[in-house]
Amino acid sequence: MSFFSERWSELSQAQSQHYSPTRTPPLLRVRHTTEQDGMVLGTTVIKVEPDLLPTLREQLMRESGVVARRTTNPYEFFRVSCGAGVIVAYTSGKIVISNDSTADVVRRVLSMVSRRDKHGLTVGSDEAGKGEWLGPMVVGAVALTPDQAQSLRGWGIMDSKELRPEKIRGLAQRVRTGSLAHETVLISPKTFEQRLRELRSEGKNLNDLLAWAHAKAIGLVIEEVPNDLRKDLTIVVDQFAYAKTRERVSRVVDLSLVRLIQRPHAEDNIAVAAASILARDARDEWIALKSRELGIDLTSLSAQEVSTLSFVDEIAKVSYIRKLL
Repeated sequence: MSFFSERWSELSQAQSQHYSPTRTPPLLRVRHTTEQDGMVLGTTVIKVEPDLLPTLREQLMRESGVVARRTTNPYEFFRVSCGAGVIVAYTSGKIVISNDSTADVVRRVLSMVSRRDKHGLTVGSDEAGKGEWLGPMVVGAVALTPDQAQSLRGWGIMDSKELRPEKIRGLAQRVRTGSLAHETVLISPKTFEQRLRELRSEGKNLNDLLAWAHAKAIGLVIEEVPNDLRKDLTIVVDQFAYAKTRERVSRVVDLSLVRLIQRPHAEDNIAVAAASILARDARDEWIALKSRELGIDLTSLSAQEVSTLSFVDEIAKVSYIRKLL
């Protein structure tokens, strides 16, 4: 049977899953602080494009109560005090803010200075679990208007790999409620192994499965977008297999009518970062549900321990475990 047969399409449609928490969690902020230059810095973080930093600094200096401070290392782009708070902006585009009221000032200023995308709607996609032996591979896709992208940026949306696990669930909920459309496509470990075997028998590899999953998630999101908003659409994907991704995406959308951008480190795009958060949250939730179902904390087990379980193929990518043993 060919991998991309109609039966596989139907099976995969059934595996496209939404993950909605049963309750809305509180906004998560880390309370751990460190003392630096006599000022207490928290870890409330906002990520912006680095080229916005000069304009942000200029606008902040116009705010009442904002005073420039000397930077303490070469990685700091600027440091200012704002009333009782401190704002430290790094050359990477990461901004560390010491308290809630100061964070509100930064969000307000960002809403004024952030460069609006010259395009309309942006759809971003990203995956989680591609390289991990435990749990499924999940691809998320998110559609954002420029205003939605700016709002999510202000709440600290960034690449999920930069976020602590305890922050993922709260930010995932913000993405769900703050996006125009969102989808996740989940491929369980057993299905992952089965499809990978089929692909390899056809002379293909993991990138073909990944390209299919990205295209599937993107297509599902675009189906939810009103027709009038599809006229100015940009799709952003982290580059991994340019030709394969382009070919798969062309099956779900006319590429002559949209802009498809594939580039390294695409997680800098807010739509892609939001998609990475949804994908990681879905994978984490799957593992948590399986752990409760089996009465075992799967995250506490080693690959060696999992390999001895009779149901190993239900919870782990067996081909990955074999390489580790």
